[in-house]
Amino acid sequence: MAKKRKKSKSSQKAASGESDDGGKTTNLPEKGKADRRKARSDGIIMTLYPAVLGVIFGLASLQLFGTGVPEEGAVGMTYPWYFVMTLVIAITYYIQRFTYPFMKINVDEFKAKEWFYVEFIAVDLWLVTWTLLLN
Repeated sequence: MAKKRKKSKSSQKAASGESDDGGKTTNLPEKGKADRRKARSDGIIMTLYPAVLGVIFGLASLQLFGTGVPEEGAVGMTYPWYFVMTLVIAITYYIQRFTYPFMKINVDEFKAKEWFYVEFIAVDLWLVTWTLLLN
């Protein structure tokens, strides 16, 4: 025969809907359907926009900077790749900072995590595009 297990007090309370704070439950307001839809569309925009910027800057880097390696006998000044990357980071940051409000995205609520996310996408696709075009 199987033994019956005793239920702990916390599992009994959870099953009956009681909480450990003396019966007081806090209900967090749920996001409405419109808020979830807005957050989803903002997330899509915040992914596609830096991706497109990265591809554009990859194409521009090939035209403006070539290989990004100082070549012997090159006419004019050639810039190293890390200078070009710093330039891309700075320019894409300011482009996104000033164009997101036109897309109804509040940049004042952005934290370091969000800025890192959008800049990583822009720099990653810039580097991938430039590398593919150099080969």
